[in-house]
This record gives sequence, structure tokens and C-alpha cells, in this order.
Amino acid sequence: MVVFVILHYMALEETIACVESILNNIEGEKKIVVVDNASPNGSIDGLRKKYDVNPDVDVVETGENLGFAKGNNFGYRFAVDKYSPEFIVVMNNDMEITQKEFISGIFKSYEDYQYFIMGPDVYSTKKKYHQNPQTRPKPTEEEVRIKHRSYWIKDKLKFLFPVKWWVVDHFKKQKTDFHQYDKRPFVQEVVINPLLHGSCYVFSPLFIERHREECFYNKTFMYMEAEILYYQAIRDGEKMIYYPFIHVDHHEDVATDSTYKKQYKKSVFSVECMLQSTGAYLELIETDKKKKQ
Repeated sequence: MVVFVILHYMALEETIACVESILNNIEGEKKIVVVDNASPNGSIDGLRKKYDVNPDVDVVETGENLGFAKGNNFGYRFAVDKYSPEFIVVMNNDMEITQKEFISGIFKSYEDYQYFIMGPDVYSTKKKYHQNPQTRPKPTEEEVRIKHRSYWIKDKLKFLFPVKWWVVDHFKKQKTDFHQYDKRPFVQEVVINPLLHGSCYVFSPLFIERHREECFYNKTFMYMEAEILYYQAIRDGEKMIYYPFIHVDHHEDVATDSTYKKQYKKSVFSVECMLQSTGAYLELIETDKKKKQ
């Protein structure tokens, strides 16, 4: 059995579209766990109304906004405890699966490569490029430290953010340039131990047996999950693979008509989260160093 874990927050239509794509398109034994991460708009009621009578869908709630890592861990642990699945797919709610052989592809990939973590072909339908494997470099400890210091400074200067976004909103034409992605080709071969995009992971029997409580490092709220997961996997000798023969579409939100207030709040939130996540990453590295002493 394969269990799909989907973290839901606010966006009811996106989550339903994701769930329906799994129910209607994929062949094979499957269950879906939808985790409502304390959505303040009451959208959990819509999820319950639609899926309470469906034995293949569980709608569970965290009770408070746990963030990305802990919210997904909540659903992951629920899936392990209730279903003891062979595989768990943790994916964003803005994704769609149309490939009917998705589950059989997971079993084939594991039979061939005996991995702990797998990332499928993830295609951004808005930016028009394949997001796996990641092309950005895997950060060194020093680079994480530099990034942490940078966000510490930005956090101290965040009182200036309203000025920045007022200028952007009033004097610059908002335009998203996707040309930078056009040169990224579709990687058609399996890649061993790459940095994988954080929107969709397949956790195998080897991973689930070793990690029954959580799939992500639980000290971040949002951001750096992919880098930390990669760091932990390499540290522990847990093979990761990119597998191009199963496919998901990623309908990520790239709207550019944001207002000054929205961008200002988003900037403040992002800086605070990145400061916290890089700090947690460095703490993890330091803890590992002490264990080796």
C-alpha cells in the first residue's frame, strides 16, 4: 500500500484537486491523509463534507499551525500508525498526478534501486521547467553560516521593508521572468544522491522502518527542509534518488500582482523563517560534531 500525505492550509480548491487526481487517476492500493494545519478560514469543514464518507481519505487536523515540517510529520506519523504502508508519498497540495502507473512505478523504482528517499520528475506548469533534480549547489556549513548571518541582518532591518515594497509597488512594473528556467533540460536518467525538490518525496520501506516518527527535521517552521533532509540522508548513509519515470505536475502559485502590504508581510515572514531554519540547521550540525567527539 502507498499512503499519500497532503498538508492543507486555506486553499480548499487546490487541495481537493490534488486529492481527486490521486483518487481518479492512479491505479493500485492507496490511501490519502489530508492534514489541515489549523486553517483559519474553516476550510477543513469543506474537506470533511467531501471526504468523510470516503474510506480511502482521512482528514485530520493539527489543532495549531505547526509549519511545513511538523505539519507533514503529523500526517506521516498518522499514516505509519494507522496503515503501516510500504511507501509514503509526502507532497504539496498544489500538485496533480495524472499518471495511472504512478504506484507501480514506485514499486519498480524501489526494486531496482533500494533507496530510502526518492524524488520523481516534478514539472512546474507555471514556470515551464522540471524541478528535479535541483541544480542549486548543496550548501556547505560555511555557506549556511553566511546565510544565517545575512538573515540576522535582514531581520534587524525589517523595519525598512515597507519602504522597499512601497517603491516596488508604485514605481516598478511587476513581471515574472521565466527565461532563466528555459535552459534547464529534463534529466532522463536516474541520479543518485541529488538534492531533491521539497514539494514531493517518496519514502520507502527502508526509510519508514528506520524513521517511524517523522520524515522531516522537526525544528524548522518553514524553509530549508530539502537541504536538511539531504544532509541527514548523506550523514546516515541513506540513499536518495531522482527517478524520472514517474511524474507529478506542480501548479505552484507565481502570481505577480501582489500589493505592497502583501509583499511586505511575506518578506517579513520569509526572513523570520529563514533565520530560524538556518539557525536550526547549524544547531543540528554542531550537535553532530559533538557526538563525534
